[in-house]
Amino acid sequence: MALAEEVTKHVPAQLPGITRSLAEFAANASLERVPGDVIEGSKRSLLDTIGVMLGGCGEPAPRLLARYACSYGIGKASLIGQGQKVAAPLAALVNGTAADVLGFSDIVVDNMNHPSGSVCAAVLALAEERDASGADVILAHLIGVEVADKIGVGVKPQLQIKGWHPLAVLNTFGVAAACGRLLKLDTDKMANALGIAGVMASGMRAGNGTMSKAFGAGRAARDGLEAALLAKMGFTGSTAVIEARDGFLLTFGDGASGAGILDNLGDPYEFTNPGMTYKAYPTCTRSHPGINAALKLRAQYKFGLDDIDHIVCNVAPAVADYLKFGVATTKLEAKYSLPFCVALALIEGRVTLANVTDEKVGDPQVIALMKKVTMQISEDFARHGYLPPHAPHGCRVHVHLKSGLELVQQENRGPWEPTTPPTWEHLSEKYRRCAELVLSDEAIDGSIDLLSRLETVSRIHSLIDLIRQPDGVNARMRAAEEDVT
Repeated sequence: MALAEEVTKHVPAQLPGITRSLAEFAANASLERVPGDVIEGSKRSLLDTIGVMLGGCGEPAPRLLARYACSYGIGKASLIGQGQKVAAPLAALVNGTAADVLGFSDIVVDNMNHPSGSVCAAVLALAEERDASGADVILAHLIGVEVADKIGVGVKPQLQIKGWHPLAVLNTFGVAAACGRLLKLDTDKMANALGIAGVMASGMRAGNGTMSKAFGAGRAARDGLEAALLAKMGFTGSTAVIEARDGFLLTFGDGASGAGILDNLGDPYEFTNPGMTYKAYPTCTRSHPGINAALKLRAQYKFGLDDIDHIVCNVAPAVADYLKFGVATTKLEAKYSLPFCVALALIEGRVTLANVTDEKVGDPQVIALMKKVTMQISEDFARHGYLPPHAPHGCRVHVHLKSGLELVQQENRGPWEPTTPPTWEHLSEKYRRCAELVLSDEAIDGSIDLLSRLETVSRIHSLIDLIRQPDGVNARMRAAEEDVT
């Protein structure tokens, strides 16, 4: 009896019917019932994500995974930007990794998840294999984002604090819902797909700063897609996987009740509230306020690098939790290093794909300035919690000059937040900067045009044919291949 009491006292009461409600939502969603601003939000997210995927496809991680995927033979789903075709789950794995490896993908800051890389990669792979339409892709993408992030509402910030990586865990469910909708699963099979996804969902933040971080996004894309395919065949999983005894809420959320998951499911959609944050810099989102603050100080005071004695960055708890590297030694670590991001901003006045590199990380000038930067949690931010509502990634940069003068700039959010969103033209330019690494100008122009009117595209193949690079790899891709051989 004592053992039974010991076991049950650690099992808090959870809300019933969450999984079934999520399955009903995903199975019955219709684009005709989706508000126009949400449709536009899904298209903007697809534009941004595919661009980042193209920019990342030549990195070593997705190139290695492409070799792995191709070793299993030819399929019907394209490796975006690389040209080969493999089975849809393997394409989702490779493309999902490419979409995340640059650290440039969109995020719902309030819910602390990057949903789009995994969801987009899986949806494109399955849509190509099944000859779906552009409207089908838009709907599946917004369903996947909605389900992944709404589940995240029920376990934040316990999920993050315990060391789980949100995109690797939450996106497995979101992808299962998105792909289940493309496969036209009914509510019962959709619930089974979520149940299957539950035994696949995993991922630890210890992988940040290595190839395995982006692999988490690709793995979620592959596993969620496989969960939907298996459910369509009749494979079963727990149809109460979110709220069940030993289910998601207990194992990932420390016994959270699940409150909030269903409160605003599809009303409003994530694309409306809290809204999507897009990345202007190819580094962890939590570094962006620090970068902005450094850039503003540099522009306003025009001090020399030799004038700097030391720099202190007072940050919100979530910033310190994620940006774990001090003096970075690789570009993958640099994306999670506030000293690197601040140093680069002060030295070069910009943080771009072109200068977040291994070479720049090894630059003696950058190393010297990184060593002058320290990061500490600010009591002012911390009193508002792990993710302060007014400043979720808040950073106050103090530049102490050798003259004794102290320069201070506080930034609470990044530049492309829901309240200060980028225009379609801004995102198109970002797409172009990423895509030009592998695509011709004609293919870039054509793909941007198709994405702008994606709901009218009858076959997604017309888009895929432009972005898969069927004519073979260019010089940069050949160089990348040599790097991983």
